[in-house]
Amino acid sequence: MRPFQKIIEDLNNFEPEDGNWLKADDLLSELWASGNPNQGIGAMFNLFERFPEDNGAGVFWSAMHGIETLPDYETELLRSLNRQPSEMGLNMLIRIVNLGIREINGVSLSNIVVDLRQHPRLSRSNQSSVEILIEKLQGIA
Repeated sequence: MRPFQKIIEDLNNFEPEDGNWLKADDLLSELWASGNPNQGIGAMFNLFERFPEDNGAGVFWSAMHGIETLPDYETELLRSLNRQPSEMGLNMLIRIVNLGIREINGVSLSNIVVDLRQHPRLSRSNQSSVEILIEKLQGIA
């Protein structure tokens, strides 16, 4: 098994080749097999942030489901969304709201979503996810 830091380095430097995300899938599998996935949460969110309008040809969904099993991932999710709102980060937040959760670490998700709506790096394609969150939090959807 390769050193944990090398796995993280490779994840942080990953770029798909000709639309092929299989290497990222391999790296994520290697991260989980290392026994230290919690220590790699930053690298996983970094992947989402570097490709904010992408789901990595489905690879990011596996990463998302894995992240959701880690303790206290919500704090890192909010940090990630603050740096760069991403399709996967917003999907994770929608899933949290769907569970009936309305605050994280004492911070209202309504306030967070209002801030996201005005985030300077929010892409047009991710604006609809923010609007879904607003509607859900207002009890409309």
